Amino acid sequence: MRLRVHRPRWARSRSKIGNVPGDLSSDVSTKKKDTVPSHIRVIQYDGRTHTNEVVESIDNEDSDNPDIVTWIDLHGIRDMEALRSLGRRFGLHPLALEDVVQMDQHAKMERYGETLFFIARMPVGDNGFQTEQVSIFLVGNTVITIQEKVGDCLDPVRDRISRAMGRIRDRGADYLVYAVIDAIIDGYFPIIDRYESHLSEMAELLQDADNDNLPMHLHHIRADLLSIRKTVQQHRDALRLLLREGDGILANDTRLYLRDCQDHIGQLMEAADTDRETCGELRELYFALLGQKNNDVMKVLTIIATLFIPMSFVAGIYGMNFDQKASPLNMPELEWSFGYPFALSVMMVLALSLLYFLYRKGWLW
Repeated sequence: MRLRVHRPRWARSRSKIGNVPGDLSSDVSTKKKDTVPSHIRVIQYDGRTHTNEVVESIDNEDSDNPDIVTWIDLHGIRDMEALRSLGRRFGLHPLALEDVVQMDQHAKMERYGETLFFIARMPVGDNGFQTEQVSIFLVGNTVITIQEKVGDCLDPVRDRISRAMGRIRDRGADYLVYAVIDAIIDGYFPIIDRYESHLSEMAELLQDADNDNLPMHLHHIRADLLSIRKTVQQHRDALRLLLREGDGILANDTRLYLRDCQDHIGQLMEAADTDRETCGELRELYFALLGQKNNDVMKVLTIIATLFIPMSFVAGIYGMNFDQKASPLNMPELEWSFGYPFALSVMMVLALSLLYFLYRKGWLW
């Protein structure tokens, strides 16, 4: 069986050493050809109205009405012109835009003047644990989300906006930022549930002697759970900084919801720790059961050897073939008509005696 090597969960796209900080014209944007075209969706809403449309440019996508929240959702980070247009239109810091195109960023939060910049790691795919970077800007009453590919876990947020479900249409842009972050964090719970289901299945397979791949599967699951814990811990630290640095930008009630999001992160970390301990316990139990099976095999072989050693001793004695004519003491039983039955009887008595001895000692089971 080949060992699976755990590689980074997201693509490495670091800029070259010595490049100008915040320069989007560096090779970081052209290392990998993006096969998915840029996709810009603009959602605007207030308590009464709602619009949702796909546009080609965001130069005119804003509103002078402070009650209208604008959500610009950009998919495709390889479109440098769209990113530069966003930067010019909303005054985004060049260092923040550089972090947007470098998809190996940890979850973090930065404040640039009156702009809040938050990076989240969104779980994607069903093969192991993989994440995609989602960059979130809060600029006044505008929220900008940027990610690499089309498809995410934010459809429930869009659906709540379109249907005016809950309180999202009555709140400001800071609440939308919370809703996006909360949806990303909640996306980790199905991942944890899936690993718990795998662990339950593996617990049932422990008695299967042919399941030699079980320890390696447990190793992979434990490594994924460790990655999950590290990632959600980064989100917890970023949320703490968001709560501390968001003075004057985040509403007080939004802070309460962000604290609830921190509670969800605590639950994820506890679940990941519990499942990691379960992996260790299952692996120890597997090797304990394997050792017990090996001991049972060695026990049977030892009993067989113990029974045949004295019988081999008797057979060895009568197989020496000393010349009886040279001395009457040289195995007179060889001339006896009952010599062969006698030797077999001696062997049988020795074997039964040893079996009785092992039985009285309790070594047979």
